[in-house]
Amino acid sequence: MPLIESSYKAKHIWRNPHFSTIYPSTLRKVEGVHYTRERIELPDGDFLDLDWSKSSVPSKSLVIFTHGFLGNSTRPYIWGAVKLFNQNHWDAVCWNHRGLSGENNRLERLTTHGDSQDLAYVINHCLAMKHYTQITLVGYSKGGNISLKYAGEQGVNIAQEIKSVVAISVPTDIQGSVDAMGAEGFYANRFKSKLHRFLQKRTELIDPKWFSLFEKYKTLDEFTGEYIAPLHGLKNAADYYDSCSAIHVVDQIRIPSLILNAANDPVLSESCAILDKAKQSNYLFSEYPAHGGHCGFYAPNQNGIYWGDYRTWEFVKGNHSR
Repeated sequence: MPLIESSYKAKHIWRNPHFSTIYPSTLRKVEGVHYTRERIELPDGDFLDLDWSKSSVPSKSLVIFTHGFLGNSTRPYIWGAVKLFNQNHWDAVCWNHRGLSGENNRLERLTTHGDSQDLAYVINHCLAMKHYTQITLVGYSKGGNISLKYAGEQGVNIAQEIKSVVAISVPTDIQGSVDAMGAEGFYANRFKSKLHRFLQKRTELIDPKWFSLFEKYKTLDEFTGEYIAPLHGLKNAADYYDSCSAIHVVDQIRIPSLILNAANDPVLSESCAILDKAKQSNYLFSEYPAHGGHCGFYAPNQNGIYWGDYRTWEFVKGNHSR
């Protein structure tokens, strides 16, 4: 598809990539979202916690949200979109990656950047309800990569109920994203600190040696290569990034899929926008506005809903049937 000329026009300080990334992540307020939790058991003995927010009227439409790295269902970017979809009479469910629902998971393994199998468990659970006639997948950052990877791996065999995908601020080329951040850059160190705090809550699951070793690693990249990759059967950091990246399978997607990345996103490379692949596909739509930061896309509002939420709804609404 031709690339989409974005309508997003940031003003003043919102053109700053760091302000438009950090402010929404830390100070954005969204009120009025209330969840009901459901736990699903997994074949490997672990579990996933799903948080549901239903429309005020009975709905046959469902949006499945996948959050980003070390996030959860309470992130503001999730709540803003949940609120908007509920207002438009869609049910919403956000699944929490392993160990991120507020309770440690049972196994040491994590939901990786490419863990389409965990998403598949959630989707199959929702399909088994036999209630929803149309489903869309919406993912942010890591969650966008997982959603696109799932759709690409399913290809023509994707369930007919799944009508579209929206991936926002998505590292489809994870190595490119790592390179864009820089090994010891601000965001790489920020993610490393978040990972350290997360691991400290899992002492009963992890060999104690890793806590002392974590301190010696200067970069998240080093720790990924030494611990995260082998934990999931991969050789090193490069193998982890490559095997998890959706860029390798997006050309197999057969449902309308929007990739919305900002050109000034401080944690993504231009390769993550998959501009060349979008030009050659009948199903990929790449929108690449000049500004927006990472999971930002602010717009003046009084209810916590941002431009990115409205853009997501607009795309889904336009592709709700096929």
